[in-house]
Amino acid sequence: MTRRRKDAPKQQARTEPAREAQAHKTDGFPSPCVPTTQYQHFIPRFILRRFQVGPVKSKTERQKEFRRTGVDPEYVHYYDIATGSLDIRPIGKVYGVANFYQDVRNTHNINELEEKLADLERHAASIIMDLHKALPQGTFTLKRRPLELLRKFLFIMHYRKVSCSNIYFQADHPENARSRRWIESFMKAKGIQSAVEFWLHVLRYYLDASHSDIMRDAAELVEKYGEQGLQKMITKSSIPSDLDNYPAYTYHTHADNYFFSIWEAAEGEEFILTHNTFGLWEGLGGGCPGLHRIFVVSPRIALVLRHVVLCPEMKESIKPGSLVSSLLHVNPVPPNPIYASGERGAHIDHVNMQSAMSLARYRSSQEGADDSFVFKITKLSRPQTLEFNSVLLVNVTKTGSLTFLSKRSMLRTVRAFRSLPANFLESELLVPLIARLADTVETEVSALRPPLQSPAAVLDKDVDALTLVDVVLYVLLMQICTGSRRFETVYDRAYLVFRIMEKAKPTSFADEINREVEKAFKVCKCEGDEVSFAEGVSFAPLLSSISNESSSQLFQFMIPCMSRLGAVMSGGEGILEELQDEVAVVSFLARASSSPGVWHALLCTSPKAPEILSRLFKKGTPTDKFVVDLTRFMYERASPSDFSSGFHMAYSLRRVCGMAGPTTNPVSLSYYLKTASIIRCLGRTMLGSLPEPYSSRPRERPKARLLYKMPEEHSELLFSNMKMILWKLLPGYEPSPGGSTLSQTLLKWIDEMAIVGCLAWLGKHRRNFLDYILDGFPQGMDFKLFEDEEATGST
Repeated sequence: MTRRRKDAPKQQARTEPAREAQAHKTDGFPSPCVPTTQYQHFIPRFILRRFQVGPVKSKTERQKEFRRTGVDPEYVHYYDIATGSLDIRPIGKVYGVANFYQDVRNTHNINELEEKLADLERHAASIIMDLHKALPQGTFTLKRRPLELLRKFLFIMHYRKVSCSNIYFQADHPENARSRRWIESFMKAKGIQSAVEFWLHVLRYYLDASHSDIMRDAAELVEKYGEQGLQKMITKSSIPSDLDNYPAYTYHTHADNYFFSIWEAAEGEEFILTHNTFGLWEGLGGGCPGLHRIFVVSPRIALVLRHVVLCPEMKESIKPGSLVSSLLHVNPVPPNPIYASGERGAHIDHVNMQSAMSLARYRSSQEGADDSFVFKITKLSRPQTLEFNSVLLVNVTKTGSLTFLSKRSMLRTVRAFRSLPANFLESELLVPLIARLADTVETEVSALRPPLQSPAAVLDKDVDALTLVDVVLYVLLMQICTGSRRFETVYDRAYLVFRIMEKAKPTSFADEINREVEKAFKVCKCEGDEVSFAEGVSFAPLLSSISNESSSQLFQFMIPCMSRLGAVMSGGEGILEELQDEVAVVSFLARASSSPGVWHALLCTSPKAPEILSRLFKKGTPTDKFVVDLTRFMYERASPSDFSSGFHMAYSLRRVCGMAGPTTNPVSLSYYLKTASIIRCLGRTMLGSLPEPYSSRPRERPKARLLYKMPEEHSELLFSNMKMILWKLLPGYEPSPGGSTLSQTLLKWIDEMAIVGCLAWLGKHRRNFLDYILDGFPQGMDFKLFEDEEATGST
């Protein structure tokens, strides 16, 4: 499952928001004199307006009200984490820093960088406005130059942040050890006196140069040193002091290593905005941070730069477990390029795709400027939207803040986040917010209405924060995680959590489990060779408690089994990761045991399965009684004339003994054990030992279905050949000859039921081997084993 692992650090806001520089005058507000102090935003005003409380006013209306009151007539909801206060604040007074971009060395215009940023933002705002208009179509098309401008805007949003300005080029900072020589040399050459001056110098470079110019500067470095050489400088050796264009290479890696995608929130849900939403990195790939870089631009839209290793064509080849992210279950695709000279882009045949400079020259050319890119807008589900917002919330800090559009949506979001014990520490910062929101949205939490000042103050007053989420599930999970509640066995613990989770409000904890259970369930369901006659019947429930030995064996078997069936199990060592895996197992077993076809497929996956899984039920299930009564009746009263052949009889018995739901009786368990053993033996033995042309034929035929009626002559030949093959290949196998007693007859029936089960599996998964067997039947028999297929051995 997509979960936080013990060895994965908390998602950090290393690549945080960016800053805008949008003072009153850049918004058209006149001022009687030039201010000595200017409030400069790191989240642009045009984005904050998307979260505005009340009706959005035109520029003329804003200017008129500002002249009258001297206050920006635009407000947003603002939660101050440090004080625990929720109020409405002017857009002009939030998400900014005074004089942040002022360059004191520029005596002609100390706010020049602010003005350049404002110009960049004005163009980006126009593009993002067009994007919002395109939402109903589900796609958005951009020409190359507007796309480059938007990419440049996002990079600068990542670069221009308070935390970067002081340390990005601080020579003696530990993270700059390999670049120290380059920093000191560059500062000396340019007459730069401080890290902040250096940061402003590079910001000016990014603002003055076009995307194409920067990429050409980077291409020169790549051509000279190679990608591997540059990466080695950064990670293992040191950056040469004469590498003037090194900032261009940083931009290049941001542009080339990530593809641009557009994510839309689910209907009825909204994205939130935090102090570090712009450029927040998320996810680990091979232990390195930054699978995603997140930029929320409105309650409806987030622009996400996703690492190219997650492109659909590459994602399938990634080793399971090597990627850690809360967003892997979202599947955006890279844009579809439309080249100006036609779909195949004949005019780029002359471009050397392996040359960074050749690519940079084409992309900066007029030919390249005419290319377009069609983006498919990725519409998130409700759980995906809540998970996305959780990534933002887990990164808020004690001195941070957050903003949202709708109180009701924000309350759902923060409750979903708070409901996971893994978020317990981080969510303490949000307890006052939940209380404030609940105070106005839901009357059932009116007990929390006394004034709250800070998270610490809330806890000091003994406010029960558990009333803000699903109480029973939350309390139980916290008791388990803290060790204050213990259980006789791991199964007992997982079963109780599962039962409470069934009745609880939707939570991320449950959503992750249900998602992985669904994957394994679908695989088993596809394995079913027919619909059981018992579908829809009420079956025996799982026991609420089993022995410690049975519990240990169950999870040792089922967790790897579910992984093989496609579920992503965390395999983590933390208590919450272990618990989620265990609850996923119990949840899957509860669902599988209610579907006879799925249960049959599961018990035939391994010879260990029948004994281990039968211990989950009280002896004497409804199916057990049915099996015992029917087999006795058939032994005592059934006539051979009731069936077309022995194969028809074995097929019918298998439907009752193996495909009627959970059982504990010896006949069914022997059938499962023998079928699983045969499948394992033949499945492995026949992989590489067939002669041509059979070895070259497809093995899989997923829709193959046995034809249950056949002549007795065909039945006898089929059983005798299969028993001979099993006698040679399956260690310890001795075909039962049958006899006059019930026990002797049952042994023969079990043998033949297992062969029917094996043939059904071979028809789906080793069809070339089965064809090899059937083609050996005498010519002229007109033998047919599967529906809707031609007979074999016909003349």
